Amino acid sequence: MARLDGYVADMEYVHHFSRELGPAWLNFVLAMQGIEPLQLASGFSCCDLGCGQGLSTNVFASCHPEGQFHSIDFNAAHIQGARGLAGQAKLENVTFWEASFDDLAKLDLPEFDFITLHGVYSWVSAENRKIIVDFIRCKLKSGGVVYVSYNCLPGWSPVAPIRQLLISCADMASDNLEEQIDASIVFVGRLKSMNLPYFSNNPSAGIFFDELSKRSRNYLAHEYFNEHWVPFYHADVVKELAPANLTFAGSASFADNLDFLRFSVEEQQLLNCIDDSILQETIKDFAVNQQFRKDVFTNGGKRLAQSAHLELVSRCRFALVVPREEVVLTVNFPRGEAHLDPELYKPVLSALEEQHNSLDELLLKQDVARFGSEKARQALMVLLSVGSIMPAVDPSPQALASTRLFNYTILERTALNMELQYLASPVVRGGIKLDWVQRLLLLCELTDSGDPLSFVSSMMRDHNHALIKDGAVLQSWDENLEELGRQIRSFHTCHLPLLKRLEVV
Repeated sequence: MARLDGYVADMEYVHHFSRELGPAWLNFVLAMQGIEPLQLASGFSCCDLGCGQGLSTNVFASCHPEGQFHSIDFNAAHIQGARGLAGQAKLENVTFWEASFDDLAKLDLPEFDFITLHGVYSWVSAENRKIIVDFIRCKLKSGGVVYVSYNCLPGWSPVAPIRQLLISCADMASDNLEEQIDASIVFVGRLKSMNLPYFSNNPSAGIFFDELSKRSRNYLAHEYFNEHWVPFYHADVVKELAPANLTFAGSASFADNLDFLRFSVEEQQLLNCIDDSILQETIKDFAVNQQFRKDVFTNGGKRLAQSAHLELVSRCRFALVVPREEVVLTVNFPRGEAHLDPELYKPVLSALEEQHNSLDELLLKQDVARFGSEKARQALMVLLSVGSIMPAVDPSPQALASTRLFNYTILERTALNMELQYLASPVVRGGIKLDWVQRLLLLCELTDSGDPLSFVSSMMRDHNHALIKDGAVLQSWDENLEELGRQIRSFHTCHLPLLKRLEVV
């Protein structure tokens, strides 16, 4: 197994998109937390440390032609692929650097408004974490924003031994990483089948292992088979970032900022009695058995007056990002299943399906206004938390042109690359996920490639690809054609109109 400074180096990571890395999303989190967001229109700078395949950076660069993006990763294949995509899409505002954290001080980099780390902090050595903190201290502008995600406690406590088993078993196998992963999963599966006391006393460990073993080997390599792997308490990360003058602002996972969704009334009352913000976050993690955190910090972020905060929230506009037909009114939150009131949510969704709306604009509609401002605001927060809506803007002509070219570049690669699952929306300034068939249908639409059934089914035959219906892979070609026909109708009725409203096409 090849490692660079303890990190897997001989297997590429998956093509992953994270909306939490986006400057517009981080700005929105700040605004909702009562902190003045950064001004983006006049220009800004972003740095992503450990960018992987660089898909997130390229999406955001296409949505923000006014920004400058720098992304850094030590994996040469990652950087080469990211540069290739950016070059083909003619993105001139992004630079990809092939460098390790030891090399950061040698790079000719500007100061940054945003510095982000996704899937890095728990997977590098203490020495590299110190380098990262020093880099933030030197390169983050006053008032700048930092995003850092990490595995956290107490959620990992019952299942962390699984990772130790996997990496210990891998060391017994060959030097080939994929073979090591396969061998370790088989061996741990044998231990589980023997119902050892660890598994019988920790049912969640068995469930966790079963889910883990279904993941791609590329994901598992980077998640579990590095030399360094440390889950943190929130207080540990706050302490380590303190030398960079950072203050915790909130979670980039929006639902994690909404106590009314996560905790019972009794739990909320307890939390409200705690003045220490670090202790409060720790108790929240215990209350929901948190396993992964997405923390946002600022370097001197300015607190908004209550009146300014309320005005900012009420003027923020939102767009529906999933087809109206796919929005369900029964959702699961940490405190249990919630049934959303259709009398409120249906008119909100209908209004957002027609056009982007702010809270103020929604309250002009009688069937929403009768519920009052607070309930309407909570409805928007719930829809944000479940991913049905996103903050929206009227995109500039430059952003429209940039994202059009980027999306066409992705679609051109679709026939040969099933992994590039995101297109850019300049309206929500982030990625919109489309499966392979949907991307092929969009490509067919944009290139006038004739009958979509013939176009997509031909691609399916070439790639020996079968569709999934009701959780099962369809076996016969006739079943696949029937399901494909249904998906084509759904795409043209529901998805294509949505993509046009989001200016994806």
